[in-house]
Amino acid sequence: EIRPETLRDWQGYDGLIVGQMLHPYARFLHPLRKPMVLFDPLDETVHATSPLRNKVRVLLDNEAVGQLAAQHLLGLGMQHFGYYGDRLHRNWSLLRDRAFQAGIQAAGFTCSALHPEQTSESWRANNAQLIRWLREMPKPVGVFAAMDINALHVINACAEAGLRIPQDVVVLGVDNDEIVCNGIAPTLSSIQCDFTGAGFMAAQLLDRQMRRIPLKQKVYAYGVKGVVVRESTRTETCVHDSLAKRAYEFIRINSGAGIAIADIVRHLNVSRRLLEMRFRVAYGCSLLEAMQKIRLERVCKLLISTSLCINEICEQCGCRTETHARRVFKKQMGCTMREYRNKQTVLQS
Repeated sequence: EIRPETLRDWQGYDGLIVGQMLHPYARFLHPLRKPMVLFDPLDETVHATSPLRNKVRVLLDNEAVGQLAAQHLLGLGMQHFGYYGDRLHRNWSLLRDRAFQAGIQAAGFTCSALHPEQTSESWRANNAQLIRWLREMPKPVGVFAAMDINALHVINACAEAGLRIPQDVVVLGVDNDEIVCNGIAPTLSSIQCDFTGAGFMAAQLLDRQMRRIPLKQKVYAYGVKGVVVRESTRTETCVHDSLAKRAYEFIRINSGAGIAIADIVRHLNVSRRLLEMRFRVAYGCSLLEAMQKIRLERVCKLLISTSLCINEICEQCGCRTETHARRVFKKQMGCTMREYRNKQTVLQS
């Protein structure tokens, strides 16, 4: 346990990286006049009245978190969505909610949001409210939770409500806390933030301050590494139709070959009408929508992991034309391919 007198009297350091939980000691930290970096500080730590408001800080790009959550759930073919927020209504939770809803709305859908009562001290009351909310939403529904602990609450509430995961409710968390994610049944899919990169960034910023190298800005953002997929969003495991499964696998394997629906029908030797009907029942989307989703995922991966030009990426992903690919990408992602690549490059640098 850190005590105020420890911070005041201990002189054996040249700088500090300050985590969230040290906010109560802000008035003891400020007079130290030591180089300092705030790591994901709480709202009150950087409030206009806080003594630490002008310190350098490293923050998670919560908008990127919300955007990735929307992309992942939309990619699963979900058409109904919910966001389960932080009980204390922290700014980071509101930013994730806003970005998630923007991504869902850009795809032509709506999203229900539940922010538990901030003043409620009754776990039972909040849990009952969560169960009602889950039951009332149309199914299947994709629920994005503010963090893994909230997602854990959603999974437990689903069990009480008699809702199946992922058949009725698909659940996605944030932080990839392996104890939480792997310690529940079904296991929890979660967005993995680049905490390692953020730690290096904080250390570099502290080092620059200690060497009296001027910094260009006060706020530095770090991003996300991707979604760690586990059982709570693994919808393909729920499909028992072997014909639909074979169609999905054919699309996945040949997504870069520019295949058309006629190629899938020919490969499976069935009528298009029958295949379309059974595929929609199994996966909740059309063959064309599944093809676009898989191609979009491949485009995103190549934009981040390679230096290929956009025209080459479109060719490798089997897109009909570059113009069509750009139009679909912007509609689904809310930004151009170049903007997406530039943003991800900045976040990973």
